[in-house]
Amino acid sequence: MSQRREVVGEDCKSSSHILDDVSSFFFCSAPCRGSSRKRSDSSSSSSSLSVQSRSPVTAFAPVCCGDDESNASDSGIDESPCCFPTPCAAAKFHFVPRTGWHPHLKEMGCDARNTLKWKGQGPVPEAPEDCWMLPTSDEMALCIAQLRTQLSASGWKLLTCEPHIVSGLSNKAALQATGRKLGLTASLPVSYANPDVARYPCILKAAVGQHGKDVFIVNSKEESEDITTEGFGSKWVLQELIPGRMEYSASLLVNDGVILDAVLTEYEYSKDVYVWPHDVVEVCRQSHSDIPERHLATMTGFLREYSGICNFNYKVRASGDMCIFEVNTRVGADLACDVPRDRARALFEKLDELSEKLTQRLPSSPSATKPARGPRKRGASVR
Repeated sequence: MSQRREVVGEDCKSSSHILDDVSSFFFCSAPCRGSSRKRSDSSSSSSSLSVQSRSPVTAFAPVCCGDDESNASDSGIDESPCCFPTPCAAAKFHFVPRTGWHPHLKEMGCDARNTLKWKGQGPVPEAPEDCWMLPTSDEMALCIAQLRTQLSASGWKLLTCEPHIVSGLSNKAALQATGRKLGLTASLPVSYANPDVARYPCILKAAVGQHGKDVFIVNSKEESEDITTEGFGSKWVLQELIPGRMEYSASLLVNDGVILDAVLTEYEYSKDVYVWPHDVVEVCRQSHSDIPERHLATMTGFLREYSGICNFNYKVRASGDMCIFEVNTRVGADLACDVPRDRARALFEKLDELSEKLTQRLPSSPSATKPARGPRKRGASVR
C-alpha cells in the first residue's frame, strides 16, 4: 500500500517537492557489488555543513550494534555486551541505515561504521564526539536534509543541502525536470510522455527506488500498460534504452555545487541489454580518478546548490557524451565497497578536512553561536 511516511517524535516527512507515493523507497538490505554475496539491482544558502566541539556522548550506544550487526535486536536496542559504549564512541563516520557494508567500510581504516540502528524514525540519535552521519539510501539523504537542524543539535557533522535540491536529483521523474530546467536534457535518456509515443524497446521504471527495484525493459505499449497505465512522468518514468556492456559510476564529494573529489568505477557486464542486477553477470571492474573534463563539467551542471556525497550512474554514447540514468544523493556501493580502500579513505578524509577548514570561520559566522542545551553544546551550522 502506498502511503506517506510519518515519523514519531521528530518528523522526516516528504517535502512538497516529493511524490506522495514513497513506497518504492526502500533501504538496501543486500550487500554491495564487491561482496561475496549477490546484490539485487532557513538560511540564505542551500548548502549546510554542520560541525561541533564538545565532550564525548555515552547515550549513543543503545542504537548501535557495534561490529557485529547480527547482535542488535529488531527493537533498535543493542542487546550485545560487546558495544557499550566503546565501539560507537570511536566512530568517525556513521553510514545510515545499515546495508551490510560494515566489513568493507571497516577495511578503510578511518573508523567508518555501518552499524547504527536508526532509519530516520523516532528521536534522532546522539552523536559520538566529532562524527559524521552519511546516508546509504536516497530516502535517508532526504531525511538528513529535512532533519539537519535536529541532527546538528545532537552533535552530528553533516554535509547536506535543501531538501528540494536533494529530491530534484534523486527522484527520477524530478531529474528529468531538473535537466529541462538546466538545459541538460541531452545528457539524459530521451523521455517519453506516455506509452503511445515511446520508441520500443525502452525502459519503464519507478520514479523513486534504488537497487534495480521496479525497473523493466518493455517491448511494446501493451507490456508497459501491463505494469501501469498511469503516473507517467510523475510516479513512473518511460525512457530510452541505452545498450552497451560498459556502465560507469562516479562518486563525488560536493560542496555548494563544487566537486571537491571524484572517483570513477567502470563495470563491464555480460550483456548489452540488461537491468542490473537481474540476469546479468559482472565481467570485470576497475576504479580510477581519470574522469574526462567534459563529463565532470556535465555533472557539475546538475549539482548547482548541492552539497553532499553523490553518485552518478551512466553509460557513454558513441559521441563520447554521458547518458545519465540516475543520480543517487548518497554514498553508493561502488565507493563503500568496490573502490580500493585507500582511495575511498582519501575521499572521506577530504570530507573531514572540509569541516576543519569551515570550523575556522565559526567566530565570524552569525550562525555559529547556538543556545546551550544542558551540559552539551549544539552543533554549529555553517552555510
